[in-house]
Amino acid sequence: MAKLSKNKREFKTDKTVKFLIAFITVILITAMFPKYETIETDYMVGMVWSKEDLIAPFSFPVYKSESVYKKEVDEAGSKVYPVFDVNSRKQGSTNWLDSFNTEYSKLIKAVEYDADFQKERSLPEEKRTTSEQSLNKLKSDLDFTLTEAEWSSLTGNLNNSAAIDAFKKKIILSLNQVGDQKIIDLPKSGIKAGRIAFVKNKIEENIDINSVRDINEVENILKNDFNGFYKNPELSSVSFKLARLYIYPDLIYNEAETQKILNSVTDAVPKTFGLVRENERIVSKHEPINEATKLKLESYKKIRNEQMGSRDFYLQQLGRFMFVSLMIFLLGIFLFKMRSGIFEDNMKLILISTIILLQCVFSYLSLQLQINYPIEYIIFVPVAAMLLTIIFDSRVAVYAIIIICLLVSAVRGGDYDILIPNFCASVLVVYSVRDIKNRSQIFISMIYILLGYFAAIIAIGLERYDDFNTVKSQLIGAGLNAILSPILAYGLLIFYEKVFRVATDLVFLELSDFNNPLLRDLSSKAPGTFHHSIIMGNLSEQAAKEIGANHLLARVGCYYHDIGKIVNPDYFVENQMESNKHEELNPSLSAKMIIAHVKNGIKLAEKNRLPREIINFIPMHHGTNLVSYFYEKARTDEGEIDTTHEYIYRYPGPKPQTKETGIVMLADAVEAATRSIDDPTPAKLETQISEIIRARFLDGELDECDLTLKDLINIKQSFLKTIVGIHHHRIKYPENADDED
Repeated sequence: MAKLSKNKREFKTDKTVKFLIAFITVILITAMFPKYETIETDYMVGMVWSKEDLIAPFSFPVYKSESVYKKEVDEAGSKVYPVFDVNSRKQGSTNWLDSFNTEYSKLIKAVEYDADFQKERSLPEEKRTTSEQSLNKLKSDLDFTLTEAEWSSLTGNLNNSAAIDAFKKKIILSLNQVGDQKIIDLPKSGIKAGRIAFVKNKIEENIDINSVRDINEVENILKNDFNGFYKNPELSSVSFKLARLYIYPDLIYNEAETQKILNSVTDAVPKTFGLVRENERIVSKHEPINEATKLKLESYKKIRNEQMGSRDFYLQQLGRFMFVSLMIFLLGIFLFKMRSGIFEDNMKLILISTIILLQCVFSYLSLQLQINYPIEYIIFVPVAAMLLTIIFDSRVAVYAIIIICLLVSAVRGGDYDILIPNFCASVLVVYSVRDIKNRSQIFISMIYILLGYFAAIIAIGLERYDDFNTVKSQLIGAGLNAILSPILAYGLLIFYEKVFRVATDLVFLELSDFNNPLLRDLSSKAPGTFHHSIIMGNLSEQAAKEIGANHLLARVGCYYHDIGKIVNPDYFVENQMESNKHEELNPSLSAKMIIAHVKNGIKLAEKNRLPREIINFIPMHHGTNLVSYFYEKARTDEGEIDTTHEYIYRYPGPKPQTKETGIVMLADAVEAATRSIDDPTPAKLETQISEIIRARFLDGELDECDLTLKDLINIKQSFLKTIVGIHHHRIKYPENADDED
């Protein structure tokens, strides 16, 4: 376990890991760049060309827009007649009629046999079984199947030769009627050309679509005909099943030939409509970009990218890699110089990397989704701003947002038009969550996001004189961003808190709730310690505010700094009601019992998954101080003890590493010492506070935190102000004051 803990600490600070985090981040972002990118990508219709005149270095054709070309291809394709082949199976009426007569004869034979079988039901079982097998054989020889109700209807209605002949003639008559027009095997609803083509005697002919019928149309005609002729639905159904066998298409669709003709026609549609010659001006400086100019720019970009060789491609990739590396390097320099605590912790660097990568993924996806909508305004950059502000601070957030906005725009192929709106919305949202007090406050940020986007979009739209509909669609996209960003930030914040074990001010606020199980246990089992922690919290919070430290962290750290006393509360003087248990122990054992509350506290904190920032207060608020009372008692009772055994009476440390833990160390000593002063006048309190701070400073307990001498002076003044407020003199009322009415 110790080895595992050591490995975790090494991972968090390893410089090689820092390099790998940066390298992997750069590689992944570089891979998201579009296949080609040129400096001419930042243009829109209505925008004024702000660069120098663009002169064509070579001749190139001007390509039509995708929508125009597709429309022309569709129009050309709609004029192609579907090609059909003449069905060789349907040569004349005799072929199908002979086949029909044969099938009909088998049907009538089965019907007659069925009628005889019904009369033989009184015969012996053995003979009846044989007859039933013969009947089933006759039925199975048919090319269609009938239900029992249909067989029963045939047996009852076709009981004489006249009925049999009439039934046959009706089916033949109906088949002849639908055969008066050619039948095709392709639904007419799918034929847009209005005519069809077929080859007859090696000569291509085409006919109007209304002069033919498709299979579905013929079937509907037959069903309606039989349903109208027969009152018996079973007879109508049998007629249709039998007739359906002889509906042959006259013309069979030839998909391969049709597609061949379609391809030749659509391939003949030109993709270009003009030519830009070498040294011709494509666009002039300060010239508004119209649709024709935009097509020239896109065509120039397309041709130039197609002419890129492998050498050019690798040079372009190198340029992208260098650009992304520069952005990540600048962010790293900022963290190294201004936020060393973040830079030293690799887990925090990974967290920042995932936020940056998430934004680049949104940017990448916005290019992949082919939607006729300004989807770039649904890249949730404000989400990154909220997360970075809540998890770290506003300065980190603003600096990182500048880098993220540049990277997001670069991943979109140099679309820097989106940079300003994203930056404005993100900076405003930083101020909305900088002093966040509860999670629901995240949703107030949507107002700031909306204001940032709307102000930037309208300003840019007016400056460029953009079309109203263009600005309107951008505003709608920004509004959707404003609604979804707080929801996404809310969920991601919980994810980062759980996965990366980051302690935000929101987590500290939740831990300050006295209904927390640990604090409830502390208040019930060690009420004196709980009260001491509350007073310490007030002292530390005010002092932290004075020197610009995290006052919330200092207060919550006080609440949990002594939770280890829950295990053996009676061994601590503030919880003792009557006898002192240390009177029965020798000084060294008493010291061990006192010091043990640090170890017990850490175990309880880890069991309850408290953040590391809170756990640090448990050992650091004592540092490596002596348990002076029992140390002096040992020296008095046992004579001068060996200084080599002094470690028995010292806390294991470490010393305070942050301003907040340093403040709590001083507050712990000040609260305990000033509580025992008789007649606590301001002068006495000031002397006591000064002496405690001086002693801790001289003992070197504050050497490893960032507290300066100026900070210590401000802390002393803050402590004094708060302690005087606690110990102020009260007015003495007369003893019989309660009796007065």
